Amino acid sequence: MARNSTALVQTFEKGLQLLEYLVEHKVVSVTNIAKLMGIQKSASYRFLNTLRLHGYVEQDQHNNYILTDKISKMGNGIVPRMEFRHIVSRFLDEVSKRNCKDGVCNLGKWNGKEVVYEVQSANFEYAQYSVGKTVPAYCSALGKAILAHLPDAAVRTYIQRTPMEAFTEKTCTSPERLLHELEETRQKGYAIMDGELYLPLKGLAVPLIVEQEPVKYAISATRTLYGPIDSLIEDMLVPLQETAHDIVEYMKFYHFG
Repeated sequence: MARNSTALVQTFEKGLQLLEYLVEHKVVSVTNIAKLMGIQKSASYRFLNTLRLHGYVEQDQHNNYILTDKISKMGNGIVPRMEFRHIVSRFLDEVSKRNCKDGVCNLGKWNGKEVVYEVQSANFEYAQYSVGKTVPAYCSALGKAILAHLPDAAVRTYIQRTPMEAFTEKTCTSPERLLHELEETRQKGYAIMDGELYLPLKGLAVPLIVEQEPVKYAISATRTLYGPIDSLIEDMLVPLQETAHDIVEYMKFYHFG
């Protein structure tokens, strides 16, 4: 088993070497790859033919192998996603320093079942949940901001499949009440969480809406408050809306939805 694993790793390493060489030289032959990698021509052919079958290279009339644009397309998909998180982090840090010094700002992504925390502002010492953690959509500000802009059928399917557990005395466990709250959220343009996950924890969220794209993201501000949620809304609603607008402009520029 260990020998097989080592052989697989070595094969993978050779495949990576081949891809790196292709990216640099664009056009290769079975012979020069065999010499470069110190392998038999038959092995060189198998490597190149595998790449051809998967669309990474194509053959010309001289049987040379030419790199296609598939790798660059993969890179174009990865880089904007990395940049997206970095850009959002900067936006959230900025709005948090200005308006939410005693709380934390977050980016959440809908995964079809729950909301995943993808980015947080730098003052994460105030956070109840860390990046990578998930929270239920029905009782979080991020989740309700997203659910309110999903198609009705998708929302009803979500409700049917989701046990609405009560985390506190304020948690909404009624599908009818949730639907009413989502309608209010849609009309107001923002969602709130008022002690539904943890009694002192208050949250405010706005969706990131890109035209003709399904809503998958929202940003939020959360604070631990022992009084009404009104102060959070007063302090953070406009700054969050402005930040959401800036992030959406970035998403539209990079066709990131």
